[in-house]
Amino acid sequence: MRIVLSIAAVLALASCFPPGTQGGSGSARGASEGSATLSSQCANPNFGISSAARRVSTFLGATARFASASASLDASLRQTCERMGRELGLRVGGDTQTTCDAVARALREEMDALRTEAGVEIVVNAAPPRCEVSMEAYASCTAECEVDVDPGKVELECRGGYVAGQCSGECTGQCDVGATAVCEGACEGTCSGGCTGTCNGRCDGRCSAVNAAGECVGSCDGTCYGTCSAGCKGSCDGSCWAEAHASCRGTCRGGCSVEYERPYCTGEVEPPRVSAECQAGCDARMHAEAQCTPGKVDVAITGGRVVDSPRATRVRRALQAGHGELAAIRASLGYLRRAGRDLVSATADLRGTGRELGVGAVACITEAASVVASASASVSVSIEVSASVSASAGM
Repeated sequence: MRIVLSIAAVLALASCFPPGTQGGSGSARGASEGSATLSSQCANPNFGISSAARRVSTFLGATARFASASASLDASLRQTCERMGRELGLRVGGDTQTTCDAVARALREEMDALRTEAGVEIVVNAAPPRCEVSMEAYASCTAECEVDVDPGKVELECRGGYVAGQCSGECTGQCDVGATAVCEGACEGTCSGGCTGTCNGRCDGRCSAVNAAGECVGSCDGTCYGTCSAGCKGSCDGSCWAEAHASCRGTCRGGCSVEYERPYCTGEVEPPRVSAECQAGCDARMHAEAQCTPGKVDVAITGGRVVDSPRATRVRRALQAGHGELAAIRASLGYLRRAGRDLVSATADLRGTGRELGVGAVACITEAASVVASASASVSVSIEVSASVSASAGM
């Protein structure tokens, strides 16, 4: 889907923020103590307003966001493991890897012990996380980096997902009416009562078609955890997209008679034609600021008296405390890994551009390369740690 945002609007938005902090909630994320960050002169550069200066500033701003986001996700991962550990009866503490490794071992041991009980089955039904990328922030980034992107307009496309946002005019598509007792449209989250459309995710019941991974890709006679394209017979715990009738108080997708306010893309944003340096920097900023929210989690443990045992209670509470959050963190880490790759690519392209601006710009680009390497290493560790805990939980 294509969306057009006025350059004047996004530049007005950008002017509300000091250099190095524009746009998105990523700017509010604080780096953890001891993590690599840019020095103040590089985080808030003043190399002028030339094309070269804009590109370097965009790169440095994206680097600062990437480092901050990697530290924030590391902290979120540690906190999630701590919650799960407390539910398992562990005395949690230490850094992220130490804490999460201890939780992974304990959870694996507890679940293995439960499964040895005759007839015990552990089923985790979870809706996948939903990730959103701010198209407004992306448009702002491209306008700041290259003001001559396209005369008068910044044109972006959302591939592999949909565009949604607030619509102050007439919503000509679907309106998100939130969690409802009855959902007659598409449901993103948990659809109970059956899905006559396509259920993409897990079906707790009879599914008409499954893929190679065992996920439902057909109608679901039961509860659909994921997305139900249409025909959710019962309640929807998540987002219920109903056909819009002109006004839409919630989020609108599929068309608005005026420009969307705070539009986001649930897939990949494709930018207008810009330089390789600007695209890499803005891609990195977009990936660093992607927001992923957990889906609903339901844990079922069956098998006689064991369902009421202290061990079963510990496992159930631990999974409910962290399963959904872990999935959202892993999705966010996937975006961050792409951001790191974008920045590594931009570093090579910007070496020559930096020399045009002088030794200060060269020094900042060199400093940023070091920060990117450090933050990328942190992201890699977080990916490995989260994968270990997820594997112990059978995710």
